[in-house]
Amino acid sequence: MFTVLSGLLTALSYATSDMFSQRVTRETRALTQMVWVMATGTIVSLPVALALRGLPDAGQWSGAGLSALAGVLYFFALFCLYRGLNVGDLGLISALISLHGAYVAVVVILLGAPVTPLLVAALALCVAGGVLTSLEGRAGTTRGAAWGFVGGVLFAALALCYNYADIDWLSQVAISRTVSLLIVLPVALLTGGIAVPRALRTRAVGAGLLELAGLTLLTITYSLGPPTVAGVTTTQIGTFAVILGFVVLHERPKPNQWAGIACTLVGVSLLAVVV
Repeated sequence: MFTVLSGLLTALSYATSDMFSQRVTRETRALTQMVWVMATGTIVSLPVALALRGLPDAGQWSGAGLSALAGVLYFFALFCLYRGLNVGDLGLISALISLHGAYVAVVVILLGAPVTPLLVAALALCVAGGVLTSLEGRAGTTRGAAWGFVGGVLFAALALCYNYADIDWLSQVAISRTVSLLIVLPVALLTGGIAVPRALRTRAVGAGLLELAGLTLLTITYSLGPPTVAGVTTTQIGTFAVILGFVVLHERPKPNQWAGIACTLVGVSLLAVVV
């Protein structure tokens, strides 16, 4: 039950962060906002982790390495996402990215995670809900599909890094976020700078804090387990994006998105019973 709750809160945090980042990204560029998001997360998480956990000891270096790898993968996964959105259809790319929860579930099941028919049905409903809510309409082109597919695989890979990292969740957050910043900062500086207009800085930092909350909850969710449930609940970003759009922005969801929300609600309800 706590895994389901933590996973859904993860998705809510990421969806809200994306809503804050949207305007900043449109008025600056994606790399600039990525720097502000990563920098905010690093400034908050790194001192806290060093004060409470200290440096990893000899028995934690493998976990620290997986956390660092997750930070590298996060940068490239976001790059694939933004590249796909730049050349392709929003609905198609979002749907392909949202499948990474299914990839995680399949991998851990193949590695021997126990499953039951009811759990499989719940996972399938959650995956279907995530995909349906991400589709905003019929794709006008298949351009960018490869970027979306690769991005989904990379997001699944970084989630697996968190799942198998033998180190506490706070250290995972600090290490992965710092590594991501060390990659994106020089790239952004060499390709156009990191300046954000004063009027948008509060929004940019707010997005960073919400994204940090999402990352923290993500690592906690995988530490609680099982990873099959963590994988599909943390990827319900599309579901919460539609709900936030309806409640906050007064957007009208399409029929397939209402169907996706229904699938998610039923799937999550089943997960709460079987987990």
